[in-house]
Amino acid sequence: MIIDLVILIGGLVALWLGAEFTINAAINIAKSMKISEGFIGLTILSIGTSLPEIFAHIYASIKIVRGGDGLLSNLVVGTNIGSNIVQITFVLGMVGLLAKVYSDEKILKIDFIVMLASILILFFISLSGHITRLEGVILALLYIGYLIYLSKEERIFSKRKDKSNIWLDVVLIIVGFALLLGGAKFALEAAVRVTEILGWRGSFVGTMIIGVGTALPELTTSLVGIIKGKHALSLGTLVGSNITNPLFALGIGAAISGYLVERSLVFFDIPFWFIVSLIGLGFFWDDLKLSKRESAILVLFYAVYVFVKVKFFVF
Repeated sequence: MIIDLVILIGGLVALWLGAEFTINAAINIAKSMKISEGFIGLTILSIGTSLPEIFAHIYASIKIVRGGDGLLSNLVVGTNIGSNIVQITFVLGMVGLLAKVYSDEKILKIDFIVMLASILILFFISLSGHITRLEGVILALLYIGYLIYLSKEERIFSKRKDKSNIWLDVVLIIVGFALLLGGAKFALEAAVRVTEILGWRGSFVGTMIIGVGTALPELTTSLVGIIKGKHALSLGTLVGSNITNPLFALGIGAAISGYLVERSLVFFDIPFWFIVSLIGLGFFWDDLKLSKRESAILVLFYAVYVFVKVKFFVF
């Protein structure tokens, strides 16, 4: 099992590195096209930081189609939900404790509301304990519609002046994708073996272990954004990722294979995710910023979440 744990950690590191390579290259291309920071945060960065979840869903869904079982479903659905909870509680809270986090009205009144709606949609389609292929397609199409709306809201493109480094960026994206694919394969296969050996629920391993690992790109990107003084970029990344994960990442995976969804995810994890997201919205609503006290509360919420999961939902 020790070998499997090492492989699992290595897979998560590969996912993180792959996301970093891909994100940095995509940002370079986007900036050369003079795309606004807000749009970068809500689209390119949110998709980029969600690449670990996206590739995990694609790999797991292909395995399910080839004869996998409900364990893989619970692993990747749990990973998706767990990653989002980590982001909106621990990641946002830690960033808020280390620096001042500001928002703007557009993110709160449009993107944050879309995020809450995405969680509710996932909750209602999961009530049956099964997400069908058609429902997966619908989730992905809703996300594409959201991107189209964003693209119409901002004039984002201009001609590229410097093409000297574009091929280097393309190579980095290809390398990043290779790391993401390999990381998803090794992390999920090792996670399945660890889950079977320990007798833990797939949803627990997904939310508590893989979900934390796949949230590392969001933590890294948010901290870098805060350090550089790009507060809207950081919040936009977290909100955008919490839209991308349930709609696009999970939608693509479900469209390939369909998913079984464990009842604990439906009736505890998703409601918890929605409630802490709603509280997070309330923290920003009045003065468009997050105080140290509010940041500490978000971190405390994550500690409570971990305690409840370990206490009641391991086996």
